Formats: sequence, structure tokens, C-alpha cells
Amino acid sequence: MSEDIHISQKYRSAYEEGIRKLIDERRIEADEVRKAFASPQGVAAQPELYRNKLRQMLGWPLTKPTREMNKLIVCEEKMLEPDILMQRVQIEVLSGLPFYGILLIPQNREGKMPLVISQHGGWGTPEQTADLHTPNNYKGMSLRLAREGCIVFAPQLLLWLEEEEMEGRVAYGLKHHRTQREHELRQLGGSIVALEVYSIMCAIDCLSALPQVDHTRIGMIGISYGGFYTQMTAALDTRIKAAVTNAFFNERYRYCWHDFSWFGSAFQMLDAEICGLIAPRPLCIHVGTNDKVFDYTGAVREFERLKPYFANTPENLHFILSDVNHTLTDSGEEIEFLLNHL
Repeated sequence: MSEDIHISQKYRSAYEEGIRKLIDERRIEADEVRKAFASPQGVAAQPELYRNKLRQMLGWPLTKPTREMNKLIVCEEKMLEPDILMQRVQIEVLSGLPFYGILLIPQNREGKMPLVISQHGGWGTPEQTADLHTPNNYKGMSLRLAREGCIVFAPQLLLWLEEEEMEGRVAYGLKHHRTQREHELRQLGGSIVALEVYSIMCAIDCLSALPQVDHTRIGMIGISYGGFYTQMTAALDTRIKAAVTNAFFNERYRYCWHDFSWFGSAFQMLDAEICGLIAPRPLCIHVGTNDKVFDYTGAVREFERLKPYFANTPENLHFILSDVNHTLTDSGEEIEFLLNHL
């Protein structure tokens, strides 16, 4: 006996719709719990308690009690411009894990200089942030900061474009299996985000000890995934004195990607609460009204939730809406913000 497949479709449809309804109802409950759990007043009174909650939410290795000081290994170096030295460096942040990035060091400055972490986004690389491959949405972010007298570290995350060429993007012909690595790390009590935030913090340990770095002036800037990592790292590492997140800050219910969400995170911290841990340090948020990846209207609503966390220092919270796609402003306003606060 056989039957038309459509006869039973209504039952499958009801099941799927029921799950979505449960999620919607559960999110309403989560919102109320989160308001009480991480209120602006509570976060301001006990920021380290909430930083620890965030570490636990992201998992290992951020839950390690200590970080080891690891040696900076300079693998290659060349003059990128007449006054900017580029070094390809590795830092063994955990046994057998060489964290790679490029370091840009101005050669025409005297005295100690600020250190800025310049973080690429999805399908990106450190080289792209310095315009070493093709024109792209980073608009020479790392180079621009180095020209302004900052020592710039641009790390490589597990995000490069693997094989298929895209407009304005370079494919590197190398698989990284980010999603699979995320599942494997979660099975082990961690996450890819925890591992990469930990690695950035280890890099700050190492680089802030360089004789030409002013360890009291450390900043971070990123686009897209780089904005995400900027929010997370600045929330957890108070050595970052000013931060700029571009093309990421938004409503996490709408953009609930596999590496943007963790067990029970809706009951504890979403974007507003995480960025609330950056307060009272300066934070600039930029979103484009023509962004094809994330709808800016969600960022506007989430920003309203963030503002109370900066109630005592509203001058340190800056929100920019510009008519760009998934990139920096044309004016460089967010870079100016970062430099002014370093």
C-alpha cells in the first residue's frame, strides 16, 4: 500500500510550527530572566562576577585559571611602506597551537606607541586588512592605524575563504572546517570563540611587553566577525581601553548563528549585556544602513538596550549609522574615535 506524501504533511508542518512557537514563548521568558540576571546596575556593581559568567558561558580555555607568557616568534619581515615594518609572527598560545598574525610597526615614531588589535571578519585574513591582496571592505584598516602611529597586530582566525573565489575576496585553497571544530570543542567543554578570544588575550600578554608598546594604550577594532570578537575580547579583557565594533552589533535572536550562541545565553547575556561589560571604557558601534549581511534596524533596537549600561559615562558610548554596506565608514569616524581614546 502507498499513499500521496502530501496527506501527512500537515502533521509535520504542525510539529515544526509548534517548535517555533515554543522558541518564541521561551524567548519571552528568557528576556525577563536576563533583565534580572544582568541588569545595568548589577553589571556596574560587580563586573568581574559577570566577566566570569561570560567565561563560563564560552567555556575552555577561557576557564583556565592562568595563561602562560608565550614567546613571540618572528617568522618573516619586510618593509610594507617606507616607514612601516611588517612582521609575520606566531605565538604558541597553547601547546602545539601557533597563533598567527601580522604585526605592523611604524619606523618613524619615537617613544612608546599604542597597540591596536585589528581583527578581520568572515572570509578574511590579516593580509586583507592591510590591503596586501585585493581591494576589500576593510579599506586598509590595519595600514591606516599604523600610519597614525599605532603598533598593529592583525590576527588570523579560523575564518578565511576556503576555495570558491568571490567578488572582492581571495580564496586560499585551504580547508578549515570551522563548524566541525566548533562542535568538537563544545563536546570538550569549550568553543571556537573561547579558544580564539583566549588566543587574542595571549597575544596581548606577549605584545604589551614589547619595549616600544605603551601597555596603557591598547585598543581593538574589527569588522563583521571581527566586530564580534572585538565585543567579546573587550568585554573580558579590561586592558583594552577603547573598542570599535563595525557591522556586527545586533539582535542575537535574529542572527542566532552556530558560533554566536551558547547554552542558555539568552538567559544571561546577548549583545547589549556583553557590550555592557565594556563600560565605562569607550565603545564605538558602527552599522551601515545598506548592510547586506545584517539589518541595521536590529542594531538600533539593541543599542537602546545597551545605553543604560553607560548611564554614568554616556560620552564614552558612540553609535554611528552610515549609508555603507558591510564595511567601515567612508569618513573614518570610527578610526578617529579609537585614536582619540588612545
